[in-house]
Amino acid sequence: MQLTSFAPITSLLWKYLEHCDIDPEPIYLKVGIDPLLLSNPNARIDVKLTSQLWAETVKIIDDPTFAVKMVEHWHPSMMGALGYAWLVSSTLRRAMHRMTRYIHVVSEGFNIKLDDTPAGLKLSVCINDSLNLQPQQHTLNIAILMHMCRFNFGDELVATEVNLARPKPDNIKDITDYFRTDVHFDAEVDSFTIARVDADAKLSSANKQIALMHDEMLMKYLIEIKQGDIVQQVKSIILDNLPDGQVTDKLVASELNLSERSLQRRLHEHQTTFRFLLDSVREMMAKQYIKNPVNQMGDVAFLIGFSEQSAFSRAFKKWTGKSPLAYRNLLT
Repeated sequence: MQLTSFAPITSLLWKYLEHCDIDPEPIYLKVGIDPLLLSNPNARIDVKLTSQLWAETVKIIDDPTFAVKMVEHWHPSMMGALGYAWLVSSTLRRAMHRMTRYIHVVSEGFNIKLDDTPAGLKLSVCINDSLNLQPQQHTLNIAILMHMCRFNFGDELVATEVNLARPKPDNIKDITDYFRTDVHFDAEVDSFTIARVDADAKLSSANKQIALMHDEMLMKYLIEIKQGDIVQQVKSIILDNLPDGQVTDKLVASELNLSERSLQRRLHEHQTTFRFLLDSVREMMAKQYIKNPVNQMGDVAFLIGFSEQSAFSRAFKKWTGKSPLAYRNLLT
């Protein structure tokens, strides 16, 4: 399956090339990336093309540490809704959890892992086996995430540990100056660790309602970009049609140009059923909508396809063991 990334994230490299007085357009066109895609929030690019783009770039920029100089050109919009959700997260821990949950919105070539360790909260970037990253990309992954943490917390934030899965360059000064701590090279994975007291400190930029609004957008977008999978295709169609009420297997099969029997058979091959997927999408969206105190329970019921609030309440209690109101009260 083709792995893709959010097209605007590639504009970071474009901006840095311009900063270096290098015309980016011929480089992007050479590897098959249309520069117009960089300003299109609905566009995605094959991650193999971005790998080729980096391979071409490192031939031109003779500086094994240039990635840490790129971070000053970063902007939240380059990560779309995830960038903005990060900015209004209540703590760095919550921001990092958002990153683990929605990283594929930015790039399907990576996964983010969080671990509580004796040294603090450790964030690791796990790279898909099919990708062959340039050393500078390993540095950039961690530098950008560190920059985002400092953007929220303050520039005084320093990691307790930084690991890069790249060879140690001859001159590491730019890298260590950026992180302001010892950096370990040739690591198994790219990672950094911050003290728990910093990870859990309340942030002045927090805005719960805006964060939840972006979470809703991210959930829907994540389902949309996984449409190569029949299960995700079905979830996407269910999601689009929930507010209309009666979402049936007949409707979904029709939108997929399948018979109902063929749809059932293909879902059975994935060890699932239409009913299970309908309930799972409804439960996922109900939990998200309930988190936002602005949403009335009657509105939540409508948004996930129930005509009666009482029917929604019964279904939600079946899913979670709690009433919608009790679930909301647990979150406050």
